[in-house]
Amino acid sequence: MSEQTSDFYEFGRFRVKSDERVLLRGEDLVPLTPKAFDILLTLLENDGRIVNKDDLMKKVWPSTFVEEGNLTQNVSLLRKALGESANGPQFIETVPRRGYRFVAPVNHGVENGQDYLVETAAKLPTQLPTNGQKTEPGIKAARSISDSGVRTFLSQRLPAVALTLVILVIAVAGIAYLSTRNKAGASPSAIQSIAVLPFVDDSVDGDAEFLDDEIAASLVNSLTKLPKLRVVPRSVMVTYKGRNVDPRQVGQELNVRAVVTGRVHRRGDTISIQADLIDLDSVSQIWGQHYERRLSDILLVQEEISRDIFENLRLKLNVEEQKQLEAYRLYLKGRNAWNKRTREGMQQGIDFFQQAINADPNYAAAYAGLADCYNMQVIYGVDSPRDGFPKAKAAAVKALEMDETLAEAHTSLAFIKFRWDRDRVEAEREFLLAIKHKATYAPAHQWYSSYLVALERFDEAIAEAKRTAELEPLSFTGSSHLGWILYLSGHNDEAIAQCTKILNLDPNSFPARRYLGLAYEQKGMYAQAIDEFQKGVKISGSPLMLALLGHAYAVSGKTTEARQVLSDLHDLSESREAESRRYVSPYTVAAIHAGLGDKDQAFKWLEQANEERDVWLMNLKVDPVFAKLRSDRRFQDLLTRAGLRP
Repeated sequence: MSEQTSDFYEFGRFRVKSDERVLLRGEDLVPLTPKAFDILLTLLENDGRIVNKDDLMKKVWPSTFVEEGNLTQNVSLLRKALGESANGPQFIETVPRRGYRFVAPVNHGVENGQDYLVETAAKLPTQLPTNGQKTEPGIKAARSISDSGVRTFLSQRLPAVALTLVILVIAVAGIAYLSTRNKAGASPSAIQSIAVLPFVDDSVDGDAEFLDDEIAASLVNSLTKLPKLRVVPRSVMVTYKGRNVDPRQVGQELNVRAVVTGRVHRRGDTISIQADLIDLDSVSQIWGQHYERRLSDILLVQEEISRDIFENLRLKLNVEEQKQLEAYRLYLKGRNAWNKRTREGMQQGIDFFQQAINADPNYAAAYAGLADCYNMQVIYGVDSPRDGFPKAKAAAVKALEMDETLAEAHTSLAFIKFRWDRDRVEAEREFLLAIKHKATYAPAHQWYSSYLVALERFDEAIAEAKRTAELEPLSFTGSSHLGWILYLSGHNDEAIAQCTKILNLDPNSFPARRYLGLAYEQKGMYAQAIDEFQKGVKISGSPLMLALLGHAYAVSGKTTEARQVLSDLHDLSESREAESRRYVSPYTVAAIHAGLGDKDQAFKWLEQANEERDVWLMNLKVDPVFAKLRSDRRFQDLLTRAGLRP
C-alpha cells in the first residue's frame, strides 16, 4: 500500500502545508489571499536565494500582465500576516532593484501517510459530538490518544493487520467528526447570493462620485457572469446610496448571504480602494483587500477586485463556466490596455483579446475589442490603413455575426465605414444602432462626434462629445476627446481648459497634450504648442505627434527644425528594422508642407493620402491647418473625391 506524502515548511512559530495551502501559527490558521500564499511558497522553495521580481510575478501571475505594484502590495500583506515589525525583516528581505528572499531558518520536511494519521488521531476529541452538540472553535478537546502514546505503540512494530485496523478506526472517527461539524454549520459553504453596496467616497473632488458608482457597477456586472450566483441588480442597490446602513439589515431586506462594501479615495491621478466581502450568516469578514493604482488603470483594478472576490466565494464552476469567466477577465484587461492608446498598450490589448477568444471562441465582445485595437493601430501609425482596417472590419463583422445587438461591434464597424469605406450613410446608421443598443457606451458617442464634426455638424458634435465626457468623466481618452472636438469647432479657449483639466490628473495623457498643443497653435502660442508636442513625442513615440511638432515648427518660422522632422518621418517609414518602422500618414506630411507655405508639395501629399485612404483625410473639410488651401480649386476637387461634399 503506497503512502500519501505532503510537503511542509516550518519557520519560527509557523508551519506551511503546501498541498493543503494553509499557513498555521501554532495550531491557529493564519488567513492569506491565494496570491500572498503563492508568494510565500515560492520564497520558501527558494530558501535563502534571491527571487527576482520578474520571476516571482511570472510564477504567481502566469500568462497575465500585472504591474510591479501588485507584487509589492501582496508582499506587504504577507509581512503583516507574519507579524513582521518595522525594525527589520524577520522572514522576508527586500533586495533593492532585484527582488526578495526568505532569510529565516526553514525546516523542510515531508509528512507520510502514517505520520499524518497519527497527527489526526492526536487532534480528535475524546468524545465525538453527537447531533445537537457543538465543539466551540479555539477550545482543545481532550485527546483519546496522546502523540507520544501513539508513536510508542507504532514503534513496537505491530503486525500489518493490526496497524490497518488502527488506521481504519482513526479514519472512521475522523469522518464522523467532520461530518458532524458540517451538520453543525462549522465548515464554510459556497455563497450563492450577494449584493454590492454603494462604495463610500472619501475624496473631496466631486468627480470621484462617478468613480464610486463605476466600480460598484463594474463589480455587479462581473459577479453576474457567475451562473450559480444571485446578484442584486444595481438599480436596487442605488437606494442605499448615502445611507448609513447595517449590512445585516441589507441581508435581511434583500435575502442575500453576503455583501461587498468599499471605500474610495482619490489623490490626483492615484486611487485607493478598500474592498471587503462580508458573510452575513456568521457576521464575519471573509476577505478584505486594499488597492492603490493609477487612475488610468481603473479597468484593471476593477478586474482585480472581481477576481479576488470570485476566489473567495467558494463557488464550484464547471469547465464551461470557468472558460467564460476567464474570458471576461481577459477582456477587461484588454480594454484597459487598449484605453492607454500607446503602441505597447494596443499590442497588449490584442494579446489579451486573443487569449479571451482562445478561452471562449464564442465571445463576441473580444472580437469587437480586437477590431478597436486594429483601428487605433492605424490612427497612431502602427499599421497602414491597407493593413489595419481589413483586419478590423473582419473582427467587427465576426462579432456581429455572433451578437447583432453588440454596441461595441456596431461602433467599431461605424468607424471603419467612415474612415476606410467612406460610406457616410452606412457609418451614421451603425453609430445610431450602437447608441440604440447601448446608450451608455461612451466610445459610440465619442466616435460619432468625430463623424459629425468632419461634416461641419458642429453643435451635434459638441453635444455628443460632452455626452462622452459625462458617461466617463474620469476616462482621460474620452474627456480629452472633447478638447479635440472643441478645437475643430473653433472653440480653442474651451479646448485649452478641457485638456489642462485632464493633464492635471494625468500628465502622461498624450491625447490631451496633442489637442492642447493644437489649440495653442491656433491662438499663435507657438512656444507652448511646441512644448506640448515635444512632451507628447516623448510619451507616445507616435509619428502623428512628431508630425504635429513639425507643423508647429513650420508655422512658427523654425524652418530648419521643420525640415528635420520631415527627414525623421521619412527615416521612420523606411527603417530597415521592422520594430522601428512606422506608418507615416501622408496627410500629416502634407500639413508640414502647408505650414512651410509649399502648396504644391502639400497637395502632392494630400493626393497620396487620398489614394491610401488615409484615416485623417476625412477631417480635411474642417482641419484649421489647411485653412490657407481652401480657396484653391484643387482643395474643393479633393473634398468631392473623398466623399466630403454632396
